[in-house]
Amino acid sequence: MADFATTLPTYFGITGTRATKERGYYVCKSKLETYNIAKSTEPFSATWQRYDLLKALSNADFSQTDEIIPSLDGPPFIQLGRETYVMSRYVNGQELSLDCAEDVTVAIKSIATFHSKGKKLNLTRIPQSPSLAGVFAKDSAFLTKTAKQVESSTRLSDFDVLFLKNVDKYVQDAADAAQLLAQTNYHRLHTTALREGHICHNNIKEENLYLRNGICYILNWEEASADLQITDLANFLHRYAMRSEQETPLQKWLDVYDKILPLPQGGEEIIRAYLQHPWQFIKICKQYFSKKRGWTPIAISSRMDSLLAQQEMYDEYIL
Repeated sequence: MADFATTLPTYFGITGTRATKERGYYVCKSKLETYNIAKSTEPFSATWQRYDLLKALSNADFSQTDEIIPSLDGPPFIQLGRETYVMSRYVNGQELSLDCAEDVTVAIKSIATFHSKGKKLNLTRIPQSPSLAGVFAKDSAFLTKTAKQVESSTRLSDFDVLFLKNVDKYVQDAADAAQLLAQTNYHRLHTTALREGHICHNNIKEENLYLRNGICYILNWEEASADLQITDLANFLHRYAMRSEQETPLQKWLDVYDKILPLPQGGEEIIRAYLQHPWQFIKICKQYFSKKRGWTPIAISSRMDSLLAQQEMYDEYIL
């Protein structure tokens, strides 16, 4: 009787080979391609959405993805008992380095190309992202409310002290970002993007960008949705500004993107509003005050110290 590692690929039409387990998933090599088979952690409907999206992008001549492979029965997954498995293209490449200007250039060109292909795909099963203005407003309310709660506390942790010492700066950053966004035509552009189904990846980061033979592959599309596409670029540039040596001016990266897909009117101001918003400070605070991550006071305070140490350099870069 064939073992599980040999049987699993056959459900997707791959025979004569067995899958090799690696870090919680299986790798299967056929004569033509290498595939990744992993347990699904998402509902069937979400897998179908991802399958439809990646197939539509491939049909639109953008195949630099970890495209999902349908099973022999048709669905883009198989059910074995209580478990569900999804097979996708395995991209065996090198993770992008934010400190390498060549890597970042290739990545931004790939993002721009994906965005140009990801317009008007006529997908009916794709979620829509909320407005940035709404997100900014909720984050600002969170900071203001949390500050009042911490100020009224009789016992302050080291993190609480760090938070109170710096929160006013980030409240102002959030307000400045919201004001800058309000001065643009963001609302019209976002509404158009939702109506026409412009696709955003929503998780563009170095871990999801792999380089192989000079080509940048964009992986892990679970968070994709209809949205104003330049928020993808803004998110990537935010990570670049936070995590790299920042040797290349921001304007150059905007120009690299613009040569492939022209930025919309007011697009640069929208990107700068996005970069002005204190995403990282808010993320750390939400993780600490929600207590859901189980951070130790030392670990979370260390993350905050690291953010504060690089904040001045980040501010100078984006402004």
